[in-house]
Amino acid sequence: MHNYLKYKTISNKLVMKKNIEIDISIKFRKKSTAVIIAKSLDPDNKDFPEGLTMNQSVNNNVLEIKFKSNNVVETLLNTVDEVLAMIDMTSKTLEKVE
Repeated sequence: MHNYLKYKTISNKLVMKKNIEIDISIKFRKKSTAVIIAKSLDPDNKDFPEGLTMNQSVNNNVLEIKFKSNNVVETLLNTVDEVLAMIDMTSKTLEKVE
C-alpha cells in the first residue's frame, strides 16, 4: 500500500482517502461573464469540510478552479458537482439577462 492512501471505516463501509487535485478551466465568450461567475462562487468557497480547498482565478475569459482534497473522494466529487451546477445555473441566468 502506498503511503498516500488512507482508509477508514464509517458505518461498516470502507472509505478510501487520497490526496487529489482537480483543475477545471471553463472558457466564456466574455471576460465579464467569467468574473461575474467567479464572484458568484465566493459565498460557496467558504466552510468546506476539513481537508478540502477550492481556489479560483480568472485569466482573460477563462475561469480556472483548483480543488485540493485529502478527504474522502466522495466528498470531493460532491463538492465539484455542486460548484459545476452553480456555474451552469449562473451562466444560464446571465444569458437570459444579456
